[in-house]
Amino acid sequence: MAEIAEIGSTFASVDLRTNRPAFSLPEELWESAMASPCRFEPEIFLDVMINILKNPNITSTYVFRAEILWDSQNSPNVAENPEAELFDHFIKYMKAEYRPIWVSFPGYQWCRTLVVKQVPRNPQLDKALVETCHIFNQIGDDYERNLIVYIPHVSSGSEVPYYHPNVSAFAVQHEWHSKTSSGALSLHFRLFPDMIVDTKLNRVAYNFLKIVHRHGVGRLAGYQKRVHHDIIVQQKKFQDTYTRLKTKYAKQLIESWVEQTDPGKHVFEDLGIAAFLIELWHLMYIFNPDHGLQHDVAGVEGNAEPSNKSAYPGFVDIGCGNGILVYILNSEGYSGWGFDARSRKTWSTFSTSIQQNLKENILVPSVIHDNSLLTTVEDCVFQDGTFPEGTFIISNHADELTAWTPLLAYLNSAPFIAIPCCSHNLAGARCRFHNRPDQPPRSNPLAPIKAEAPHEEHIEDRSSPARITEQEGPGPPTGTLARPKNASKQPSAYASLTAYVSSLAVEVGFEVEKEVLRIPSTRNVAVIGRHCHNKGKSAEERVQIVRDILAREVGSAETVGEEWIERARKMAKSKGSRH
Repeated sequence: MAEIAEIGSTFASVDLRTNRPAFSLPEELWESAMASPCRFEPEIFLDVMINILKNPNITSTYVFRAEILWDSQNSPNVAENPEAELFDHFIKYMKAEYRPIWVSFPGYQWCRTLVVKQVPRNPQLDKALVETCHIFNQIGDDYERNLIVYIPHVSSGSEVPYYHPNVSAFAVQHEWHSKTSSGALSLHFRLFPDMIVDTKLNRVAYNFLKIVHRHGVGRLAGYQKRVHHDIIVQQKKFQDTYTRLKTKYAKQLIESWVEQTDPGKHVFEDLGIAAFLIELWHLMYIFNPDHGLQHDVAGVEGNAEPSNKSAYPGFVDIGCGNGILVYILNSEGYSGWGFDARSRKTWSTFSTSIQQNLKENILVPSVIHDNSLLTTVEDCVFQDGTFPEGTFIISNHADELTAWTPLLAYLNSAPFIAIPCCSHNLAGARCRFHNRPDQPPRSNPLAPIKAEAPHEEHIEDRSSPARITEQEGPGPPTGTLARPKNASKQPSAYASLTAYVSSLAVEVGFEVEKEVLRIPSTRNVAVIGRHCHNKGKSAEERVQIVRDILAREVGSAETVGEEWIERARKMAKSKGSRH
């Protein structure tokens, strides 16, 4: 298997325009373009091609997704003779532009047909494309061939969008010989009249076949997908909302950018987060139609399906930075506000009504201070982390406030979303979290926890992840820094931070959900707490639980408060960094 995987990992393309094809399609109109040997079986090929069919963004960055308009597998009576029955009887009820286009190949047996619509990333530049996709099969004495045929629903090359090969059809074929455990991939075009396989089409063939080959080799080697998108919010809903927001706000925000940072990255990232939040909130809340928002009718008189949704409570964006997220959400009718340790130039570009929802505040959680400490800090407005009950808390790359997010949500009986970035502990100091695999989950997470002595923290507290400072690092204090051969790979600093925030949320009773956001950032994991199982705790009990967590993690609330206030004092004087 190792030898096969090694051989199969090499993509050796052959240009079939200048080389005799190893095999060809039984129709004169088809022109073979590219081929490559492969070492993966038909089952893997079909699995890869169905995945690419449903996710065309794998092969083109200009495409968002594919929408399956029709799948013959879902028809209750799929006929054995599709040309005579299936495509005459079942599809007559479909819209004309969605009806599958039939083709046949002598010697090949029809297996399945799908009609898909490719949705472009930028509908202002490219139009959507509907195409028919057929799967055919041919089995001989010592071989098996599987053929995937794509037929765009167009009548000429001028109707084909930029992101699709400019052909009337193309096909990918996989041939497998079980005796030798060897196979071949090939790609073929059916051209429009007076067209040839030029350099561009040849490059398209090469890239497409290379991607198919790479994915097939990955499946052969046992690759399992690690990142799963669209767990909470459907891909279509997110992308449609994102496209709408991008069309409405992107140009204006980029053209009026006054910060020194890259406008493209920040604008598109916040547009993506706003789109996700809007769709998340529509899963969670009922909106007042008087505010111009969509009204969820579930639970309204006359509806058979009662709703378990509550009214939209508003949001607070802690560490809101440039304020774009606050601006977009309020502009869309989702009321809320944000604050940061220092104002940004961008704030002044917004309307007065938006500026009123952006505050220059330094957060000092009420559980770590008393008012006498705050009076010593001049020229600073403080926010104590107390919000109206249920307010949705947003923490987007909020640095020192990231780990505090689930604790603030717990204290306010509120849901939250945290998108971690840089690692800071609960005292606000830079650190690196290190999750030790030998630590079992805490059996009673809400039981009072005795604070460990500082020198025992990394050794004796086996009920929670070990914490090590950035200066100490993850390696041993002496000797070689190389990881032992049998040791498991250590998680990244970002993965450890995300796990730490999640563990705090679970500890105070949240049902934690995670979503890998479709935003232009490597820091794109959202930790979400929509449901808390410990809402019945009194305010005093919740405060004590948070104080116990602080004592275990970074020291007594009083000590943490003094350090936090000192840091706030320096921040108030310099106004030099975000918090």
